[in-house]
Amino acid sequence: VDRDEVERLIDAVSALEDTIDQHSPVDAARSVEEPGVAADVSDGDDDPLAAIEARIDDLDLSEEVRRDVFDDEWLDARGEGVEPEEPRPDVLAFLRDHGKRYDPESGKAVDREPWETTVIDAVREEAYYFAGQKQTKVMNEGWATYWESVMMGGEGFAGPDEFLTYADHMSRVLGSPGLNPYKLGFELWTHVELRAARREVVDKLLRVEGVTPENFHSRIDLDEVADLLEPHPAIAGAGPATLDALADLAADGDPRVDAEAVDRALSVRSGEDAGPGGDGADPDAGPEIERYPWKLLTREGLAERHYVLSRPEHRGALRNVSRESLEAQARYLFDVDRYETVAEAIADVDRAAGWDRMFEVRESHNDVTFIDAFLTAEFVREGNYFTYEYSRAAEEHRVASVDADDVRKKLLLRFTNFGKPTVVVLDGNFRNRGELLLGHRYNGVELDAERAKATLKRVFELWGRPVNLATVRVEYGDGEVRRAKRRGEEPEGTEVGVRYQYDGGEVTEHDLDGDIEARIAADEVDYDTKPDDWLA
Repeated sequence: VDRDEVERLIDAVSALEDTIDQHSPVDAARSVEEPGVAADVSDGDDDPLAAIEARIDDLDLSEEVRRDVFDDEWLDARGEGVEPEEPRPDVLAFLRDHGKRYDPESGKAVDREPWETTVIDAVREEAYYFAGQKQTKVMNEGWATYWESVMMGGEGFAGPDEFLTYADHMSRVLGSPGLNPYKLGFELWTHVELRAARREVVDKLLRVEGVTPENFHSRIDLDEVADLLEPHPAIAGAGPATLDALADLAADGDPRVDAEAVDRALSVRSGEDAGPGGDGADPDAGPEIERYPWKLLTREGLAERHYVLSRPEHRGALRNVSRESLEAQARYLFDVDRYETVAEAIADVDRAAGWDRMFEVRESHNDVTFIDAFLTAEFVREGNYFTYEYSRAAEEHRVASVDADDVRKKLLLRFTNFGKPTVVVLDGNFRNRGELLLGHRYNGVELDAERAKATLKRVFELWGRPVNLATVRVEYGDGEVRRAKRRGEEPEGTEVGVRYQYDGGEVTEHDLDGDIEARIAADEVDYDTKPDDWLA
């Protein structure tokens, strides 16, 4: 097999690698009999071509008409026609199962070689392999960034000679422009942790005698609560200097301290376990404890050491709890586990609640559900998030909204379907000519026309016959734009259905049938976040 031919095919398939059904198993699209294959002509016959010829016979046409119109090439195209009963999202599987290869010598489509189908399958399976990672990019990158900050900064994995290098690296990662999955994910995970930790504290405080949602902020001294939530000094400063204090906690059975690790550290310090060639007692308890103090603590101890509500930037988070939130949480409190004082309530707080919630969320969410569930009004406000739109009247991008629902919609648009336009198979026998008709699910966001046309040429390489793409674009008249500028308004524009066609020559544009335009409409969500007076 010629190397150039293989690379050409890989390039064509790779251009469509995201046109899979990411929510279905990789083999779900493979079927021996495609539902709706030539359904309009087969009439239940096992052989579609025989059924077509029978219908032509019923027309009682002359031999001349049959020869000129219904020739062998026309019959072959009809037999190859495929009509999915419903729009099919796995475009790549459809092309694998029903596509051919255009042969320039014969000027028509011919069957693929077996190796070509093997290549298509390999690239498609690879796309499915990476689909899960693409669906959780914000979660994964944010998760890695969060725990790296805990280890490198909080636990001092970056030594004095490395910390500035690490800080510079982290600032570049989190400060990179555009939609940054590292920053968004890191901030969302921190928000998940913060909400869970705060809910745990509020749960305990609402159980204090005399405290209600109505008097919460006046009855509770939140500065006192912040002080009570500070980690134990020996936990916060775990290491050689606090070894004796940790030993006292371990002797009392404190679950935050790893008693065995503390015993080993004491042995090292006293010289009992100095090792071969040791010089006896080590007042610094050895480099192991100094370098890795976290080994002296259990998970409970580490959770307290890195408790989110004790961090300076979050000490005031309890003040952001609204009365409505307090009332909603109080509805589900049973009249048990009451506390006499705030100190008693705080002593019972689970400092690992935030981490526990993070691990629960990680098991059951992808980026879309993650953003949908946890991008709250508080998150948008504290993070200074906003949406922006392009103004044709002002000829520049402008801030459109700071509303949490609008910000969420825009972000979901960027991550649904890998952030790519959703394209489905509408018809494999379009106009009864064996042509392929793809439909762009138009949601108010236009396709990049030039990229769409270039991709259509790749589709032709995998279909072997003419290919079509139905979409919608917004057209603006010159007079409409000028009038809008004078009035300080945004031009409305007119949505026009268009069908791009490629048959191996040039991409041509055609008017789109109204029925097809209705089939590709995806208007469940309005992604336009421009307010009526946004240019005022």
